[in-house]
Amino acid sequence: AEVGVLSLYEGMIDNKGLTAFTTPEQSAQFSSLDARESKPVVLSKTYSLAKPVSALGVTSTRGGISAKMLILSGIDGQVFTVDRKMLEPRRPLGQVKDSEKMEGLRQYSELIPMISYLSLSYTQTVEGVKHIVSAPTDLESQSLVMAFGGPDIFFARTSPSRGFDLLPDSFNRVMLSIVVVVLLLG
Repeated sequence: AEVGVLSLYEGMIDNKGLTAFTTPEQSAQFSSLDARESKPVVLSKTYSLAKPVSALGVTSTRGGISAKMLILSGIDGQVFTVDRKMLEPRRPLGQVKDSEKMEGLRQYSELIPMISYLSLSYTQTVEGVKHIVSAPTDLESQSLVMAFGGPDIFFARTSPSRGFDLLPDSFNRVMLSIVVVVLLLG
C-alpha cells in the first residue's frame, strides 16, 4: 500500500527552505482571481507501507493542540498508529541539517515501518476492519479510537502527544493542598 502526502503552504519558500523558524512574506489581503498573487507552494512525498491496509483514520483531540497520528488497520488484523512526523513532506532527501533536526524532521525513507510497539491492538487481532473513527476526550492529550466493520469491534484510548496534561502518580497532592490553604489564609 502507498500513502501520498500533499502539504500546501502560502507564500514563497526561500532557498533555505520552509522551517518553523522562518516566516514567508504574507499580505493581509488575498484574491484567488488575481494572477499576480503568489500561488500556494505544494510539497509532496509518497510513502510505502509494509502491509496492506483495510482502513484509515486520524486521531482528533478537543483543541487540536496534540500531534495528529494516522491510524491504520492492516488486513492481518492489527491496528497501528503512524506519527504525523513520519509522513512529513518536508523530510529531506539528503543529510538532515541542524535546523531540521530541531523541528524533528528525519531523513526521507519511502518505507513506513509497522513497528509492533506502535500497535494499538497489541497482540489482539481485529478481523474485518472497514472503518476507524476517533473522538476527543476531556483531556487534550488523549483521543478515543474505535475500529469496526467486521465481526470484531476494537476500542482504545491513545495519547498522540503523550500525557502532557496528566499529573504523574508520584505528584504530591497533599503538599499542593497545604500550599493552597496557606495561600488562601495568608
